[in-house]
Amino acid sequence: MIARRLGCKRVVAATGAGQQGVATAAACAKFSMECTVFMGTADIEKQSSNVLSMKLLGAQVKSVEGTFKDASSEAIRNWVGNLETTYYLSGTVVGPHPSPLMVREFQSVIGKETRRQAKQLWGGKPDVLVACVGSGSNALGLFHEFLGDEDVRLVGVEAAGLGLDSGKHSATLAVGDVGVYHGSMSYLLQDDQGQILKPHSIGVGLEYPGVGPEISFLKESGRAEFYTATGQEAVQACMLLSRLEGIIPALEASHALAFLDKLVPTLRDGAKVVVNCSGRGDKDLDTLIQRGMPSSLC
Repeated sequence: MIARRLGCKRVVAATGAGQQGVATAAACAKFSMECTVFMGTADIEKQSSNVLSMKLLGAQVKSVEGTFKDASSEAIRNWVGNLETTYYLSGTVVGPHPSPLMVREFQSVIGKETRRQAKQLWGGKPDVLVACVGSGSNALGLFHEFLGDEDVRLVGVEAAGLGLDSGKHSATLAVGDVGVYHGSMSYLLQDDQGQILKPHSIGVGLEYPGVGPEISFLKESGRAEFYTATGQEAVQACMLLSRLEGIIPALEASHALAFLDKLVPTLRDGAKVVVNCSGRGDKDLDTLIQRGMPSSLC
């Protein structure tokens, strides 16, 4: 609707796991707008069902060599080169202002709904909020409503990939340094020369070498705590929730679920914990099958 108000006829977006791309394509179809979604070649291969959905909705899906970070760079370049006709629809809390603020504000409905449901169910607030952190949009969506509630712990979980020592991870807050990328200053995965390092995660939506500036602020101010979970731990958590609750979570959200094994034993009895299950796992079934289902789950 903002794009229409600005008189733009065309929308560009970047997507990793594909959910943002599908949502953008659906909105553009509704408003009869041209839609171009940039997506990394590695992500296209892993998220084929979402790619098909985008195309069915009329979007042009353009492949970019690499992952979400590379798709984001190309989407921003395309937007800057066509400012008169094109609107850049950001799906995460990174990039130039006002994109981080806008996306955080839109996503904050998650926290508002959490507060409402917690009051109905428990008669008060949750004690701990847990969310996975890639670039940070779903975490901020949950956390923002509770920033002023100092008695509510905010816990973010990054992707440790194959382990922090392996170099194949997306744990920006755990081992990154401050730098500038895609128009904002935040923590980044970079080498000694300031060159961006390639992130890695089994959850492709977490494969971004930085975090939003507000997430960086929460780390530096100490308001939020940040930890990590490996890809294998995420897979195990995904399978466990599927069996116990009948909910197949996305592998991104499964990192947050995986951290419960370490978090819950440290909490008092009766503590109320909310985990943001931020995506569906049907898009990750091929990855789970490739990883091999344990015989106990067959």
